[in-house]
Amino acid sequence: MQTITDEYTGTLPYSYEKLGNPAGLLFFDIETTGLSARSSQLYLIGCLFTDGAVFRMHQWFAESASDEPAVLAAFREYLSALPPGVLLLHFNGNGFDLPYLRQKYERLRQPFLLDSFEHMDLYRAIRPYKAVLGLPSLRQKAIEDYLKIGREDPFDGGQLIAVYEDYLTTRSPLGLKALLLHNDEDVRNMPKLLAALNLDDYMKADYTLAEQTLHAAASFDGSPRTELLVTLQSPVQLPRPISLRLDCGIYLTAARQRIRLAIPLCERTLKHFFANTKDYVYLPGEDRAVHKSVGVFVDPEHRCKATKENCYVKKLSTFFPCPGGMELSENACTVFRQERKEKGFYLEWESDHEKAARLFDSAFWSAYVHAVWKSRR
Repeated sequence: MQTITDEYTGTLPYSYEKLGNPAGLLFFDIETTGLSARSSQLYLIGCLFTDGAVFRMHQWFAESASDEPAVLAAFREYLSALPPGVLLLHFNGNGFDLPYLRQKYERLRQPFLLDSFEHMDLYRAIRPYKAVLGLPSLRQKAIEDYLKIGREDPFDGGQLIAVYEDYLTTRSPLGLKALLLHNDEDVRNMPKLLAALNLDDYMKADYTLAEQTLHAAASFDGSPRTELLVTLQSPVQLPRPISLRLDCGIYLTAARQRIRLAIPLCERTLKHFFANTKDYVYLPGEDRAVHKSVGVFVDPEHRCKATKENCYVKKLSTFFPCPGGMELSENACTVFRQERKEKGFYLEWESDHEKAARLFDSAFWSAYVHAVWKSRR
């Protein structure tokens, strides 16, 4: 067995307080010759311990298949010497590394010390934001590319199986370098992935309205249209810019602590559907529903029982779209739709500046942006 150690200084892109003030952070990753712990070999464990300033890297490498128990024993001894309260971090460890190691230690009839740690799976923490970030995949390298984290290693774990098998025969220094480098960069880059956790804080924050103005713009076909431009400030800084366009025409851009919405305004006739259909009657001749207290004065031949599909009133006005799932406050405006089952909805734009400022305030636009984030999960 070969042991490689290194120490360096650095900073974390995420605060200890947000992680629960642990006694330290331990990042780890394993390399194997297959997915099954029963039929494959563990040949490398890498881990990185930090208190947020000093980073200590350890790797235990199996020079032969017979070294696997020694690698596991060295890692177990290392874990047993750590102070209590350390937070364990990994990338998809819940899906692979932890169950794999558990089976290996069980076969050796040794305690599985990793169960005694609080832990965080960075893969699962970042997974909800795959669509928002436009990531092609959730592989660690794809997230590193998004965060502009560089690496020298050109391989993935599967490709290195053949490299390790060749090394067992040839003892190639280049093969050993490739094996160690891949694991080293996987582990050393994990602390940098913590920057992505700011996404969760950023997307759950309450935003402050900075400005809302009207803007003359052009549609895709070149026809003129009016957009509502809304600028908000976030108390959290975004690690990388985001750009989203929803089917309803909402366009969102976010960079650092600023969020900007471009929302199309359109003049059209939409419907407001009443929820309590039993209290309404439908007037086919007028294509609208009225309260039954008023409907009693209408000739029975010109009224009928209201249903969910026709229990509405129409209005011609200027509207703007809202993303589906948006939660409105009790004093919010009346909701309009084209059809009852439509997920998104529309609100009437208030041309009166003071009234618009009162209705569409920071709380309203925070809820609006949160619904945009939710729509892309």
